[in-house]
Amino acid sequence: MDDGSGPLQSQEDFYTLLCVRPDGIASVVDVYPAREFAHVSRRAAALLAEHRSCERVEIWRDGALIEELARTPA
Repeated sequence: MDDGSGPLQSQEDFYTLLCVRPDGIASVVDVYPAREFAHVSRRAAALLAEHRSCERVEIWRDGALIEELARTPA
C-alpha cells in the first residue's frame, strides 16, 4: 500500500507551459503530462492560439527552459 511518502511514479514526463504577455507576466500556466515532446509542442501552439494576449509560450521541464514558441507577426 502506498503511504504517500515515496516519489510519484509515472510513465509520462511533466512539462510546465507558461503563456507570457509582452510585459513579461505569465498570465496562464499549464502543467502538461506527455510521453512525447511532439504532444507538448502541439499543446504550446494551441495555447498560443487560444490566449491572444500572450506573445510566447515557454516550455519548462525540471526547472529548465526547454523551448520557446513565439507568436509570428500577423
